[in-house]
Amino acid sequence: MLKNSLTFLGTGGGRVVVFRQIRHSGGMWLNLDGVNILIDPGPGSLIRIFERGFDTKDIDIIVVSHRHLDHCADLNSVIESASESTRNPKDLLVAPEDVVEGEDPILLKYLKKAIKEYIPVEENKEIHYKDIKILSRMKHIHEGAQTYGLEFLSKNKKIVYVPCGKFYEDMLKGYSKGADIMIFNTTFPRKVEGYYHLSVDDVERMIEKYRPKLAVLSHFSISMLRADPEKVAAKISRKTGINVISAYDGMRLQF
Repeated sequence: MLKNSLTFLGTGGGRVVVFRQIRHSGGMWLNLDGVNILIDPGPGSLIRIFERGFDTKDIDIIVVSHRHLDHCADLNSVIESASESTRNPKDLLVAPEDVVEGEDPILLKYLKKAIKEYIPVEENKEIHYKDIKILSRMKHIHEGAQTYGLEFLSKNKKIVYVPCGKFYEDMLKGYSKGADIMIFNTTFPRKVEGYYHLSVDDVERMIEKYRPKLAVLSHFSISMLRADPEKVAAKISRKTGINVISAYDGMRLQF
């Protein structure tokens, strides 16, 4: 297991790309100071975990940014596998309340016992686990789902995840500056009215504001794939002076 590494199990976003599996949609596997964190286990996550040489039994924390299926469809399958059918519960689930509670939860009730502790995400909440912290940052405007930005911190490393949501001006002051890696769900090459997702212009503004050491674009729609994410990333990099790259399925970064 590579310490301080981030693997993209999938980079698909939008209904067509995800549900036709034009790109995979398994979320991200983050190892931070030896702690294994699975982030947003969308469709196919269980399969991609094993394909990429990981094992669900090694998961310490599962984090869900919001309840849309492209981010959590495999939540139950992964928990069932990771806990060996609830016999060995996993340490921690971090997710908005509507993922776990309410009339229409994503997490099946019998699998609650497969998690030792569930901590609901709220705005500006700090969650501690061993020597790392998870910060649930600002609430995003995202249709039909409680959605929050997330930061993952160890003593020396900071990873920031900006999930889906409609851009608004407060997003330019809700995150930490200078992260080692800042991941942006960059769904559209340009603004599309009526859709609650980030465009390239939105992400460019945030990169200029937060100045991460590395910015990574992911969660691509059909229109973003047609625009060529690698070319888009290179253009943003030239404009901002920040190292910006486009994620691909199975990409692994060490930091």
